[in-house]
Amino acid sequence: MSFARGLRALGEVLQADEQQWGEPDVPSSQLCPRLRTTYSPRASWTEWKGFGAAPPRMPEWSRVWDPGPPAAALGLSLAPNSKRPPRYGLQGLPSKGRKQVWRALALLEEDRRLLSFWTVSLPTAALIALGQADRWPEFQDRVRKELGRLLQARGLPVLLVGVAELQPKRSRATGIPCPHLHVVFQGRRSPTAPWALSRADLDGVICAALATAGALALEGIDEETFLASAGNVQQVKKSVRAYLSKYMTKGGNDTAPHVGGPWEALLPRQWWFWSRPLRDWVLQHIFPLAFPFLRWVHLHRQELQELELVRMRILDLPDPRAPLTFEVNWLDLEHLAEVVRIWQDDEWDADWHRNYRLFLWQH
Repeated sequence: MSFARGLRALGEVLQADEQQWGEPDVPSSQLCPRLRTTYSPRASWTEWKGFGAAPPRMPEWSRVWDPGPPAAALGLSLAPNSKRPPRYGLQGLPSKGRKQVWRALALLEEDRRLLSFWTVSLPTAALIALGQADRWPEFQDRVRKELGRLLQARGLPVLLVGVAELQPKRSRATGIPCPHLHVVFQGRRSPTAPWALSRADLDGVICAALATAGALALEGIDEETFLASAGNVQQVKKSVRAYLSKYMTKGGNDTAPHVGGPWEALLPRQWWFWSRPLRDWVLQHIFPLAFPFLRWVHLHRQELQELELVRMRILDLPDPRAPLTFEVNWLDLEHLAEVVRIWQDDEWDADWHRNYRLFLWQH
């Protein structure tokens, strides 16, 4: 069984009834392709569920929960008005965006032999032109749209996800932020089929994006040499998550030296993007967990860890006022299925004993 089908099967078994969590604005924990679940008993579990009196609403802690469906096609959410920065992107890749990228990569992982890994690194002259005109957002957006258009034209599903990263050494050497893009997309129909997009096709995407941003005509740059250094594409041979993981760390998004500087315009507004079909695919594999299962896991967390069926940790939140928050790593689908089996057996035994005691009382 494929990872996606297995996740759906388990998700349907564990999916919560909307009424399970009481009031509609109480957040639920989730099962998603990352196979990580976060929950905070004190913040979300009310008295009738056996975890003490319900605390006052604390919307500031909503960030510890896996996010729901993104507000826009790119999956980006706005910061609260009272805390909104002068413009978006000055803090680098947001944690919610990182979660969505991991979810997408987890689903794409199973068909990694069909995937291409494309890096777009513009020469310094092109970056300067984009920075002076404040047109990096237009360049990045056209890359996403043009790549999707080509994939659709070649009869492939438009499954693509990308992250922007600052090149640390190059940024220090030039004195300007030097962003480049890392994009994963399905590049062929089957492991034996030819690749649908050639190197020339991908170079054309770069040219189209530069034209949209008004930086196509660059004096002193030979187009053939420029394109040879601007784009690099390779087949994903090992874990697709490993290809992108090192580009989603804080080191590759060190924006602090450039915030407020003359080249701030080269800091991306959006540090990640994905196609709508991939977004829809991911959202189809996010399931709110039923409270009885999550509560049972919480109560038996020590035994489950000793059996090496799960790994759990308490999240280290920066504010000491934050409620105690747990993260469950389900390891893989086989381990999760075993946890579900033990839970169901335990619940069946408990129900049987309750029913038997009721029978004895009635007779």
